[in-house]
Amino acid sequence: MKLIQIFIISSFILISLINCKKESNPEITNHAPSIPAITSPANNSTDISIPITIEWIASTDQDNDNITYNVFIGIDQNNLTLISENQTETSLTHHGLELLTLYFIKVVAIDEHNATSESNVLQFTTTKIGSYTDTRDGDIYGTVKIGDQIWMTENLRYEVANQSWDYNNDPSNTNTYGKLYSWFGAAVAVPEGWHLPTDDEWKILESELGMPSSDLNINNYSTPRGTDQGTQLQVGGTSGMEFYPAGYRSGSSFSALGNRTYLWVNTTLANGDPYRRRLVINDASVYRFTNPESGFAISIRLIKD
Repeated sequence: MKLIQIFIISSFILISLINCKKESNPEITNHAPSIPAITSPANNSTDISIPITIEWIASTDQDNDNITYNVFIGIDQNNLTLISENQTETSLTHHGLELLTLYFIKVVAIDEHNATSESNVLQFTTTKIGSYTDTRDGDIYGTVKIGDQIWMTENLRYEVANQSWDYNNDPSNTNTYGKLYSWFGAAVAVPEGWHLPTDDEWKILESELGMPSSDLNINNYSTPRGTDQGTQLQVGGTSGMEFYPAGYRSGSSFSALGNRTYLWVNTTLANGDPYRRRLVINDASVYRFTNPESGFAISIRLIKD
């Protein structure tokens, strides 16, 4: 009987000690990191260059956990795309954005126990001005978005053997004015991802710049067309297209540098004659006409696919 009493008392003491140990070691509570605050780009900012650099203030963690960040971006604030995961730096440079587009960004801080805190969702609009590098020769061209179209802001300079020429055979002219191409040369000079604009694509551009619809289909070498679209398109104009008066080549002769420019258009009549555009210095019109291609070399201005 005495042994039973001793066993019961010992068991009670042991259980009490275990309970005391549990009470003295309560479960540790983990705390989420502080909210990361995006500092660049500023909310509602516009004309943001591409690539964009996103920067934020580092989160802190009262449990001294290590912190990583996930970065999200997109055009739908309710469906953002993860572009960087588990990074430790507090900045990120991102290239894959479109010109003149509204984007939303968010940064999420994550501790070692997967507790998270999210920044506010901020918005910004990219610039309409960009650039394109021709990987064939490393040449860099400016680009501009007008409406839903993206155009190069410089005439093409890529060399096509026996089908492209520097004005007056002087390479120093090409950096500013671009090369002059035969109709065949125009077909093979274009880099991947771009194309020679059609007549309809030209009319979309002209309409975007305010040309009356009644003028779009005027087809004559010297009939005025539009209001001030020629002025907008030429160098110093408001469109950003920066057309210089590049002249042309006919046979083996060069003419009209500094006076006017002609541009191939990727649309032909039933007889094969291609459309062209003509811009003349100090002239507000954009002339639209057709002519046989044979013997002429003129400029190329490209539009993005």
